Amino acid sequence: MLKLVIGLGVTLMLVGFGAAGWQYVQTLPQTEVAAGADAGAAPKPEQQDWLISPSGSLVPRESVLGYLAQDRFVERRTVVITQRAPLESLLADGEKLPEAPYLQVLADIRAPKVAAGACAALQEVLAQDCALHSARAVADSVDRATGTAEFRIELAYRLKPTDDALPDLSDRVFDTKAVDLSFEAGQEGAGTVPDMIRASAKAAIDACAAQRRTEACRVLRMDLTWQGDGAGVSRIELGALSRLPKGIFPAPPLG
Repeated sequence: MLKLVIGLGVTLMLVGFGAAGWQYVQTLPQTEVAAGADAGAAPKPEQQDWLISPSGSLVPRESVLGYLAQDRFVERRTVVITQRAPLESLLADGEKLPEAPYLQVLADIRAPKVAAGACAALQEVLAQDCALHSARAVADSVDRATGTAEFRIELAYRLKPTDDALPDLSDRVFDTKAVDLSFEAGQEGAGTVPDMIRASAKAAIDACAAQRRTEACRVLRMDLTWQGDGAGVSRIELGALSRLPKGIFPAPPLG
């Protein structure tokens, strides 16, 4: 009987939180609900749709898409945000937090609410378009003492168009570079998660501009961990082209 009562209680919680969560998702801009059905589509060729690495081998297809397919959402080009957020921020007006056994259920269902403002911040600086690809609470991350849970938010985005045309890809190699940033508590520009997104995006653009020996630098991915009160770290992955090294010749894929 006890198991039956607990099971019924969980079911009712799922229905209640799910209905409220669905109402919230319905209020999001359409581009924030999903990353689009064409995420795995092949890019429109910009002279060619393959790239080679500095060693002369072919670059993996997902990396090629992330770099060349600027006109659509692709799996490789993402912003991943990890943060801890108060559970009370997930409640609708007039709601109260449920009993302890149901806190993880609340966090799981209302996770998209944590992503509010993230896409808008990215579009201010870096993205032409942005979509909420996924939002979920990390398993068993609810901290009853602080009333918080840890969340993982993933955004897909398209870069703002530029006037810079790509060089001849057949005599260029593609390589990536990581840029690490850290933000300290109280540091200007990273007081909230959207602030940290803007600061990281600006740093990514600056890092591309500083790469004097490469061409057509583009931001492929950002991983942000927000620790609260403006503290956190971010890793930015850049992709760029450079001329073929001497003695290396391109070998286009057969077929």
